[in-house]
Amino acid sequence: MNSVGWTMLVLAAIVGAIIGAFVFAAAGTVVLLLLIAYVADKLTRDDDNRGDY
Repeated sequence: MNSVGWTMLVLAAIVGAIIGAFVFAAAGTVVLLLLIAYVADKLTRDDDNRGDY
């Protein structure tokens, strides 16, 4: 493989790592938001859920 091929391979690996990191961060954000929504729902006190406490 010549230098252009190696350069393209390295750039493709870097772009793949950036995309992978973005997907991982996005999934983590979604999980964190779902956790916050779940906890907020549990902390909501209303008459319909009085038996849950």
